Amino acid sequence: MVFSDLVLTFLSFWALVHVIYRILLRQNSLHGTHQHLSRINIPLSHLPVSNPNLVFHKPPTVTLSYFCLRYKTTKFNAFFQSLANRAPKFWKIWFDIGVLVGISAMTIGIGVMILAGWKLLMGMIRSVEFNFQNHDINDNNFSLQPKLVKRSGEINHQIEKNNEDHQVFIPVIPGVTLPTSHLIYYLIALLICGIIHEAGHAIAAYRESVPIDYTGIFLYFFYPGAFVSFSDLHFNKCLFREKLRILCAGVWHNIVIFLFGMFILNSGIITLSMSLTGYRSVEGTGVSVISVESTDLTGILYPSTLITKLDDYDLNEASLEKWNNFLLKNYELTKGNYGFCASEKDITPSLDCCDITAVHPYGNSENKEISCFQRSDQNSSHYKELSCLHARPILVNINEQRCRKDLDCDNPLPMCVLPYTPSGFPVPVRIYFKHPPWIANQKENKEQVLLWLGDLENLWEIVQVSTLQPRWSWVPLWIPFTVEIIIRYTVSFSLALCILNILPAFQLDGYHALTTILTRLYEVDDRASTAISISKRTRQRKKLENGIVYGVTGLVGWVVFGTLISGVFFEGH
Repeated sequence: MVFSDLVLTFLSFWALVHVIYRILLRQNSLHGTHQHLSRINIPLSHLPVSNPNLVFHKPPTVTLSYFCLRYKTTKFNAFFQSLANRAPKFWKIWFDIGVLVGISAMTIGIGVMILAGWKLLMGMIRSVEFNFQNHDINDNNFSLQPKLVKRSGEINHQIEKNNEDHQVFIPVIPGVTLPTSHLIYYLIALLICGIIHEAGHAIAAYRESVPIDYTGIFLYFFYPGAFVSFSDLHFNKCLFREKLRILCAGVWHNIVIFLFGMFILNSGIITLSMSLTGYRSVEGTGVSVISVESTDLTGILYPSTLITKLDDYDLNEASLEKWNNFLLKNYELTKGNYGFCASEKDITPSLDCCDITAVHPYGNSENKEISCFQRSDQNSSHYKELSCLHARPILVNINEQRCRKDLDCDNPLPMCVLPYTPSGFPVPVRIYFKHPPWIANQKENKEQVLLWLGDLENLWEIVQVSTLQPRWSWVPLWIPFTVEIIIRYTVSFSLALCILNILPAFQLDGYHALTTILTRLYEVDDRASTAISISKRTRQRKKLENGIVYGVTGLVGWVVFGTLISGVFFEGH
């Protein structure tokens, strides 16, 4: 999906939401929908109420404002209150740990953001210098253009290596850094992180006798989340540590989600639990196909097909990791030295297939079955000579004969060849696979091979795989993959939200935590101080607070927007 398609989908989605909302509004099926949102507070929203007990009887409210849909309710207030009342001593210790974690995370987070900001700046400078150095000096119309297409070849490899050196955060850009097929998993994971984060605030608030006004969820542009609103009046009456327990509870829960998710992913619990039901593990054998997007592969790689090898790389251990590394980091792998046996009598007269350019990335031959090959026998006078040959008899052959030199081949007029592709152009990849037993004409479960010619990252996006294979044809394919990928995104987002949310920047939990901490540090005994000294210390505190908040807010803005700009203009792949 290209960028313009994403924009069109986004606008169409919100247009449809507005239409449905207006229809329901006219039918009086929504409560309180005449009120529109004036602002969104993602982490926390403190709204005073005169009588907090009344909120338990308020009906749910749905509000819509341009690209923001918000639902709030009091239905879960009693649930959070009952949780807080069941084990008050446990929650006290639990949220005390959260305070220590939160303050530590704030310090670490500021350091991470400073490092991210510096590396981002240096990375942009290097990328601009790299583009100028590799720019054709005859082209006088050079400019930075959005790179919303996949790149490959040596230039891409160099940029990828630079990215690893300077990039701390990866921009989430659907269709560029995030596969569009993963968008639903991304949204679910964000919503899970937001709900558990805000559940921490709610439980901690009731633990400290601060009543909840309401809770809710929202969709802001494409960002889903949750929120909690409680009484400022009651919150301001809390002691120093009680306030910090409430403010750090969300970040603490994000850390807990991260640690728990990492345990689930690395302990093998998912594989074990699924293996006890309708699935079997193919780890150490290959990877099982879950789905294939609509391409030429659709009628070949059926769901549950076992992929055993990519080129000469057996997926016989750490199968999923090898699959990802081959398709996403192929340039780091050591290439095999063995060529393929062919015959000189099969060489076509024309060398059009070796005319590989940006206009003809797969060669200029009219017959697309013909590909360019390079002689690989170093002892031959024809070494590195290019030839046009039919690719399928050579590469798509499960019993192909491999060679290092021409004499290793049994063919008449033997020649040892390797596929030839200039740097930066699609390379052929042999995919070895076995169909599941219930597929008709599956050739007695024998291994087969097909040839993929195209961008490897596209293959990674097109073919979804797992290390679990259904035992029977009627077992749903998507369950293990969906569970695992949602957990992976949840783990990743939990850590990122923890670092970002506790930062002392506007509208984040860290802002309120910093205010609470500085207020305590600058507290003085009114009886021992004059009004002038109290006012002076208040101004000093406010000055320090504003300096930190404005500085960190600017840093966060630079990292967030700079990372997005870098992802579009410099690092999109």
